[in-house]
Amino acid sequence: MKALITGGAGFIGSHLVELCLKKGYEVSGIDNFSTGSKNNLFGEANNIEADIRTFDFESLPKADIIFHLAAFPGVQQSIENPIESNSVNIGGSLRILEYARSHSIPIVFSSTSAVYGDANIKPTSEGCGLQPMSPYALQKITIEKYLKLYGELYGLKSVSLRYFNVFGERQPNAGAYKTVLSAFLEQYKKGEPFTIVGDGTQSRDFVYVKDVAEANIKAGELLLQGIRFGAINIGSGRNYNINQIADLIDAKHPRITLPPRIEPHMTLAHINIARECLGWKQTITLEQWINNIKTK
Repeated sequence: MKALITGGAGFIGSHLVELCLKKGYEVSGIDNFSTGSKNNLFGEANNIEADIRTFDFESLPKADIIFHLAAFPGVQQSIENPIESNSVNIGGSLRILEYARSHSIPIVFSSTSAVYGDANIKPTSEGCGLQPMSPYALQKITIEKYLKLYGELYGLKSVSLRYFNVFGERQPNAGAYKTVLSAFLEQYKKGEPFTIVGDGTQSRDFVYVKDVAEANIKAGELLLQGIRFGAINIGSGRNYNINQIADLIDAKHPRITLPPRIEPHMTLAHINIARECLGWKQTITLEQWINNIKTK
């Protein structure tokens, strides 16, 4: 099995590369290292430093499956630089879709729960309305719709996995993808106070990165069997608020408050489709992971 993984040196992408290699896949990973790290590379993979907007995909041996994770980073960065974000997330992605179409290669696309915005219904199912609050979310929706259209026009098989808040080993501790969890862990290690945005009651659905990699594999295997999908939520079905996360790390650690920002107050995934169609489930909760790293 030959897999092409874009964003292969990133937080999630590197875990997917690792899992594919363990399963015996031949892996080509593409990354321009704008957010990915060369420390995340695996020697058994064909690691290519390139930009998806310019790379000649025809130079590669034909893949059996494409996992498309490469993206211009995150919500706030896309608000600050919508043109560059659009160039990567739509322009670059369309080049991958065209390559996949020309060779009939199924695609597993990494989307985001940000497509729901501040959803009115929780838990939020895949059929809920899409309310993007950033160019990043809008661009992910656009590629989801392109994939649907490519399926109708050209028969391209695809699935869009809408990740909720991913955590775990190799999570970024700097830049646009830095999470509240990695920020708190770094502050705790340095003896600095936790920085709480707003009142800390905003809550997020957290899902473990190795479970996200497994969801990609399961979705890809079903696509190769000819099974068609639309969008699937990849979350835990449980959320934690910011104050709770701080308490899990150290309830007595000092805290300071930062001004609130525009963001959804709550995310919570409805995950029945992932469970029933993919046969997928989470293996570790946020609380378990924090307790594990605290005991090491």
